Amino acid sequence: MAIKQAIITSVLAIEHRFDLLPIPVRYRASGAIDAWTSVRRLAGSDGAKFSAALADPRGGVMDLRRDLDDLVTRCLGDPPHDESEREFSDIYTRSAISQAFWLRRGALYEPTAALHRLLEVSDIASDVPLSQLRLPAPAICIVPEPALRDRRDGFKAVMVFEHCAPSGWDEHARWLTFCVWPHEDLPQPLLDVKTLSLYAGADSGSVEQVFTHLCERYGLEGEALAFWQRVLDYVVKVLLYLSLDVAPVIHERPYSTAPRKPAALGKRKRLEQAVARESLYDRYVVGPAALPEQSEPSSSEGSDREVRAHWRRGHFRMQAHGPASAQRKLIFVMPVLVRADRLGVDAAT
Repeated sequence: MAIKQAIITSVLAIEHRFDLLPIPVRYRASGAIDAWTSVRRLAGSDGAKFSAALADPRGGVMDLRRDLDDLVTRCLGDPPHDESEREFSDIYTRSAISQAFWLRRGALYEPTAALHRLLEVSDIASDVPLSQLRLPAPAICIVPEPALRDRRDGFKAVMVFEHCAPSGWDEHARWLTFCVWPHEDLPQPLLDVKTLSLYAGADSGSVEQVFTHLCERYGLEGEALAFWQRVLDYVVKVLLYLSLDVAPVIHERPYSTAPRKPAALGKRKRLEQAVARESLYDRYVVGPAALPEQSEPSSSEGSDREVRAHWRRGHFRMQAHGPASAQRKLIFVMPVLVRADRLGVDAAT
């Protein structure tokens, strides 16, 4: 009965009433997180072992779906041939990822619309290493602004897990696993998830090299390659921005500060109050509320050839510093409007 309840609440998470909630919050609000917690508790030592795998920040996430499938199989006995794989594989994948997110104390990050526009017109220099990416928590969920979520080639959320190498590899190696929920043009979205892991150790190479080798390493091509390049370009820029000392971040805590003491209400009202509380969530709002207007004079002033007004793209790059400029640190150069004084002239011509 506990397994049945967990599967039902996992399916409920895709209902439209939860559309405005981030992916991991949908699973908490539908009751799926609590339901799977009950399953693990009732499963005894097998459940405790799976709980440890979900919560271990050093462990990968690619095998958690299989581990959950194995746990259910051991609890129920062998299911009919291929039934679990055919009907429940996607349910197990999505719910296992969400369980791991909460058990690893995942954090939600929502970039502002201004930051979205800023990153769209910014680049990553060829000398920025992938190892520069550092997560502010063992697991994070980045929720893009609606302009990106609602595009046909957009995505609803990206979870990123930092962990050691998958089993059988160097246990001290550093990896990042990306779990992406693409936009779906369906009357009832399925919440399908795509996953990909990247080595992010000290010798992993530059971000540019990783992008270049994506198709070779994973056999990606065509639309699949374009999708992952688009996702990783966005997520990497957000993570690089978060690593800057000057990045504005606001921590909002409506879930943590919501009253937990039951009010003097009837059972039905208390249940409604608990459901409403589980739909709240803490989040970090990242980026400026608005972008400053910036311009710079052209170095060609006074010459015969006038430079037209144009934007110089922003970019992340490594800056030399320290004794004999032997050290490197990440900096971000804001986009700049060059020759703003010529906007009227250039528009007229």
